Amino acid sequence: MGWQSEDYYKASLERIQEAYFLHKNGYNVVSMYISGLAVECMLRAFRLLKRRTFDERHDLWLLWKSTDLANVHSELYHDRLHSAMGVVGILWRNDYRFRSKHALQSFLKKIGRVRGIKGDLLKYNSLKLYNAAAEVIRIGVNRWHRLNKK
Repeated sequence: MGWQSEDYYKASLERIQEAYFLHKNGYNVVSMYISGLAVECMLRAFRLLKRRTFDERHDLWLLWKSTDLANVHSELYHDRLHSAMGVVGILWRNDYRFRSKHALQSFLKKIGRVRGIKGDLLKYNSLKLYNAAAEVIRIGVNRWHRLNKK
C-alpha cells in the first residue's frame, strides 16, 4: 500500500489521543514514544505534500526541516512551533519502544532531564513531551486546513 499524506495526517490525530490516554493511565514510557510518533506522522503528512520519498527516517529534526512547517512565519505560530519542536527533539527517541522504565529513567538522567523534578520523573517528562507534541499537532492541523482550503 502506498501511504498518502492523508493517512499520516489521520494517524497523527489518533496517536496524540492515544498518547494522552496512556499518560493519564500511567503508561509513561509508551506515552512518550507515541507522543513523538504522533509528531512524526504529522511531519510525514506534510513531507508527502512536497515529495514522495523519505531520506530522514525517524530523525524528526531533518523531517521537520523538509516540510513547510519549518517555514511557518506567522507570529502566532512561529515561536510556539519552534519551542514545541525543541522539546520534542530533546525528549523523543524512536528507540523508546524498546526501553524499560528503568532504561528510560537512566537515559533521562543522562541527558539532564531530572534536575529540579520532585516526584516521578517519567510522569513529568511524559507530560512535557505530550504537551509539546500536542502543540505541534495543533499547529499542523491549522496549517493542514489552510492548505486544503486552497
